[in-house]
Amino acid sequence: MITLLMGGFSLWRMMLANTQIEQINNNWMPAVQQLGEMRAQLGEFRTYEQAQLSYQGNPEQLADYDKRLADTRGLIEAAEKAYDDIDTDYTPEELAMYEKLKQHRAAYFAAHERIAAAIAADDFNTARSISSDESRKQRRLLFDQLKQMSQYNQEQLARDVAASRQAYQRSLMAVAAGMALSLLLAALLGWAIIRSITQPLGEAVRVADDVAAGKLDRRIDASRRDEVGKLLSSMQRMQAQLQAVIAAQQEMGRQHDAGIISYRMDQAAFPGDYGVMVAGTNQLVGNHIGVKMQVIELAQRYAVGDLTRDMPALPGEKAEITETMATIKRNLTAISSEIRRLSGAAAAGDFSQRGDEQRFEHDFRQMVHNLNAMMEATDHSLAQTSSLLQAIARGDLTARMHGEF
Repeated sequence: MITLLMGGFSLWRMMLANTQIEQINNNWMPAVQQLGEMRAQLGEFRTYEQAQLSYQGNPEQLADYDKRLADTRGLIEAAEKAYDDIDTDYTPEELAMYEKLKQHRAAYFAAHERIAAAIAADDFNTARSISSDESRKQRRLLFDQLKQMSQYNQEQLARDVAASRQAYQRSLMAVAAGMALSLLLAALLGWAIIRSITQPLGEAVRVADDVAAGKLDRRIDASRRDEVGKLLSSMQRMQAQLQAVIAAQQEMGRQHDAGIISYRMDQAAFPGDYGVMVAGTNQLVGNHIGVKMQVIELAQRYAVGDLTRDMPALPGEKAEITETMATIKRNLTAISSEIRRLSGAAAAGDFSQRGDEQRFEHDFRQMVHNLNAMMEATDHSLAQTSSLLQAIARGDLTARMHGEF
């Protein structure tokens, strides 16, 4: 009887712990993931929104950013739908935060629509004003609300993980107390039953802890055929998907280190939001490589003397790239202009002209210095030749050239 009671109590505690773990796996973890996805895509959306303001008069770029904005907005809405589809009862606190989030999101997108309308009307001053005065504020409010909701869900996740651990510990203590009251056989049998129940539950709790902490290297035994085995099997598949995403990212890193910068992860190989994560990473890498290829292409043109092209204006911290390429072009243009001026003067017979060495540094300054030396030597030689010819014209045949001609 004691053994039956112990078995029933253990089964009840196992079901309770299983419910807690399913709550972690099916509610809080997906909620944290979807909120993080919303925040990441909103960051991309704001980047594209601001980038559009730099392309007035460039319909192709504006159309490209319109498509990016529409695609990114679709990802945001998909993440929000996935968040809505999570099977859970919202607490009043979470519901209030979510409603506030929707209000901020609606206000932010409404501001974006006004920016889009102003851009469509070629009124970029109005678009920039809305972006600075309204959109920026609404985005910050929206990000703050997302951060608050993420923090709330993370706290709930940590709370449920702690509660699951405590439930496991309480179950173990209760079973141990029951075992002490039973006969030796009942105690041994009860110990075997408890071991067969608590071991996978403890494994599930530890796996949940590891996943919550970002540790994905724990081996999961999903050989059981009960509910706990199904749960462990689900967590094993989730762990495998996360490991596959990380492995794909590492492989892309190795390929890029080997010089194959066109390599991208296969989005189709990952289901659901894992594919969205991979696509977002591919897009981020593609954007950065695109800027690098622009710089390389422009540097190649400058290297062969084609200074007709400029680096497009880049936003944010990337503006330093635009300024650096502009500085290179200015310096190359300046030294080319100085050489043309001196060569033109020489062609006109005016060897008194000199280049401004102080305008340049390093090898550019040495180039102008060498040209000045050549002009000075030529001017000096011409002066000597003129004096000699004048002496001969006067009948003075004793005159000689001084120095080297």
